[in-house]
Amino acid sequence: MRSAVCFRWFGLLMTALALSASMLAQKGALSPKDQYEKPRTTLLVEPVNVGPRNPALYVPYSGGDFSPASGDIVVVDVTGTPSYDSAGAACNIRMTIPAPAGRDNFNGIGWDVQLTATSPSWRCEIAVLITNVNGQGYILRPGAADCSAGTGFYTSGGVGKLCDVYNLPDLPLPDGNLYLEFFETFNDFADCGQDGNWDSGTLSFQFGTTPPFTGWDETLNGGGDAGETPETAQSTGSGTLTAIRGDLEADGVDMYAIRITDPALFSASLRCNALFDTQLFLFKADGTGAVHNDDTFGLLSYIDNSTGCITEAGVYYLAVSRYNRDPVGCEGGFIWNNSPFDAIRCPDGPEAASRVSGWSGSTTAGGTYIITLQGAEGTTAGNPDDCPPPPLDHWDETINGGGDAGDLPATAQVVSRPEATPCQTAVTRISGNRANSSDADMYIICITDPASFSATTVGGAAFDTQLFLFRCDGTGVVHNDDCGSLQSCIDNSTGCITESGIYLLAITGYNQDPVDSSGQLIWNNSPFGEIRCPDGPGAANPVAGWTGTGGSGTYVIQLQGAYFVSPQGCETPPGCAGDVNGDGHTDDTDLLAVLFAFGNFCPGCPEDLNGDDFVDDQDLLIVLFDFGCGS
Repeated sequence: MRSAVCFRWFGLLMTALALSASMLAQKGALSPKDQYEKPRTTLLVEPVNVGPRNPALYVPYSGGDFSPASGDIVVVDVTGTPSYDSAGAACNIRMTIPAPAGRDNFNGIGWDVQLTATSPSWRCEIAVLITNVNGQGYILRPGAADCSAGTGFYTSGGVGKLCDVYNLPDLPLPDGNLYLEFFETFNDFADCGQDGNWDSGTLSFQFGTTPPFTGWDETLNGGGDAGETPETAQSTGSGTLTAIRGDLEADGVDMYAIRITDPALFSASLRCNALFDTQLFLFKADGTGAVHNDDTFGLLSYIDNSTGCITEAGVYYLAVSRYNRDPVGCEGGFIWNNSPFDAIRCPDGPEAASRVSGWSGSTTAGGTYIITLQGAEGTTAGNPDDCPPPPLDHWDETINGGGDAGDLPATAQVVSRPEATPCQTAVTRISGNRANSSDADMYIICITDPASFSATTVGGAAFDTQLFLFRCDGTGVVHNDDCGSLQSCIDNSTGCITESGIYLLAITGYNQDPVDSSGQLIWNNSPFGEIRCPDGPGAANPVAGWTGTGGSGTYVIQLQGAYFVSPQGCETPPGCAGDVNGDGHTDDTDLLAVLFAFGNFCPGCPEDLNGDDFVDDQDLLIVLFDFGCGS
């Protein structure tokens, strides 16, 4: 949970723009968990994508003056315009501004206005949504710096170009119209009560003509969506490469092969060329990281060799993503740390030396972008060496498990390797990928000593995780959502794990939760920061499904006190009382294990078959009388 004081408006705005006003918080109160949140400045003009507009809800504006003589600026008188509710409210004032003849984009803005906010409303909450018919555009808040009630006069000092002043792109107008909605980023007076007022003044909108694009186009030249790893990166032809244009889908990453001719002259920039929070990454020919930037121009990215990260000319891979979708190495760790956001950085994450193997983090669609380049040429993508196989104490959902882990006990992935002795060979990490927002992954593991068991995703995921432990019959054991961060950890500090045995470990993204056959929650949604035994209305019942959705991406679960299981997993025959190593048989291996541990005080040891904390003649007799079981 995060506090929302001066910057609370953005999270609430996104909620309002999605027409989900039920989650609105009180001033100064805690806001809902937001896996995409990051520190941000108080912006006067910020890009948004709010979905298609309905022209029937907008009134054409006809009172504007056209200036200068070229007719590229429309001046709108906003005197007396009320500011009512959150975006999308039926009572909000809406209007369309037709572009002057021959103009197909909106490229500049200015304002001279007086605003009044009625307490408890604030002047920084008085806003106007400026979009095209597709819902792409900007939010203008002239009083962004004044988070208090009262009256203030605000001026831009003339019309400023979106690119020159705000580093933002010109806005295309497919139907020739600009759509305005006056709204509140925080609704203090419900049911269309008036929060504020545009007392007097004007808004000025400048229009222009979009020049033709010259460069490499992802679809027209590349034939379709660029891949996200060097193996699937899009080749970019040959000769001088000055720009790359593409489109990012939800959870998208686009990677292009380029040739850098002189590291000192190289740069790649998204300034003025994207309507979303971008990230740029450059990888070497072998797939290892070279340089990265998130925010140089507001929320837009720029990389060059000012930090000396590019050591030689040659083939590289240039990738673009939306914040916060980040590259991970062969072991599932981040190649770059999440911050500082505005620095141009060489790899500095836990897997800084690894080649890229995938991406972590869930994002909405970004839209169109143009990367402008200097010191680059087109080239053909190569095929770097693959990641090495995981170490013997690691488990990978795809490499070892063969594909997506199931989400219920019957389809859970069995963590078993031929070279591992069941319930004796430790598994220290499980890596996988939540492929989408409803993908729960469940794994079968062995726990021999509940006191020594722990599992954590802290430092191993870019999304807001949840961990759950179940018995083989599907009943819940222990759960945690937030372990000092948005990642999770479980152990036996609360005494929920009462015995050794075979268990099911599941991971989801917040807020995807297990339910019983009646749809009842097995765990309540909160408190988020506690390690809890089942406490929901379905606490006593086995898991039958999942409700809700959550973030997606790659993850790593670090384990202690966890072991591989036999290939039978939860189906291991229960009748072998003397099966010390959990391989489904009572044989000479189990007999030798008891003999070597004979006479020891050994609480929780698998050789202590009767659970009295000692390995003695009683345990030996269990093996002898059960000898041959399962064969």
